[in-house]
Amino acid sequence: MRELRLGLVETATLCLVAAMVIGAAFFGSRLVLYNLTIIALFATVVISLNLLLGLAGQASFAQTAFMAIGGYGLAILSKTFQVNPWLAIAVAVLVSLVLALLIGRVLLRLRGHYLSMGTLALALGTFSFVNASTITNGGWGISGVPPLLIGSFSFRDPVAFLILAWALCGASLLVYRLLGTSHVGRAWRALSTRQDVSATLGIDVPRYKLIALMIASVMATLAGALYVSFTRFVGPDLYDIAQVINLMFMLFVGGLRSTVGPIVGAAFVILVPQFGAGLERYQNLVFFLLLLLVILLRPTGLFGRTRGTRARKNVLPPWTLRFRGGAR
Repeated sequence: MRELRLGLVETATLCLVAAMVIGAAFFGSRLVLYNLTIIALFATVVISLNLLLGLAGQASFAQTAFMAIGGYGLAILSKTFQVNPWLAIAVAVLVSLVLALLIGRVLLRLRGHYLSMGTLALALGTFSFVNASTITNGGWGISGVPPLLIGSFSFRDPVAFLILAWALCGASLLVYRLLGTSHVGRAWRALSTRQDVSATLGIDVPRYKLIALMIASVMATLAGALYVSFTRFVGPDLYDIAQVINLMFMLFVGGLRSTVGPIVGAAFVILVPQFGAGLERYQNLVFFLLLLLVILLRPTGLFGRTRGTRARKNVLPPWTLRFRGGAR
């Protein structure tokens, strides 16, 4: 419960993010609106991963598979079959729920590294399928995805889509916190600590693990669908192994089990490479050096709270304590 309470720094960060979004809606350039929208959509996926891994303790690499269902579901149904985009998103969410239910009964029987490898195989299998299938137009992808409409109002307007993206992110964050403080969240934390002990306490382990996967799949599917609606293009490169790694980077840089961590992690991974745009030859090197620095100084993430000082002592030499305020 203590890990889910908003501290002063997290509260201030959320207020700052809200102020930035409101300011961008009125005064932001198209580049600022684009970046903030992408951050909101990726933060939503990272929130789903934080729920699955941070709360329930289930290491999953399958979120890109559910993103692909949302993205390709929207593109194929709305463009090829002329289905209303909102209905297409609803169908994609339903497909994700069914898939999570089916594969969850199999994969969630695994633990630890075996579960990680199983979900990674699902992510790689999804990438291989969309890259080779004629239904998805293979490596060419699908462009010209129809925009979302409400009557005569179109979400092609960048400000409107910015609000929609952050509404989804805020709703996902609210669901994460409400579930985290409920009896479901308490059962998840018990699972993440000792799964065998949880079973002896009467917790239905398979049921609660499946609930976590299904809720996380809905969040990732919605974010994947809105991403494709925003960019109006979907291709297999959006769901390759690099994207899987990026999502993990975002989660661990922001901080596992942190409320505001997914937003900060998504902003870090998306924005930092852009600041080195003038150093094309060294852009990746600078980014990974900064990432390494964050991991060394904050092993639990920028907003992580779990035994961070002890972890820093184990990783860094003692003389570095003078630059970090000394040991606590």
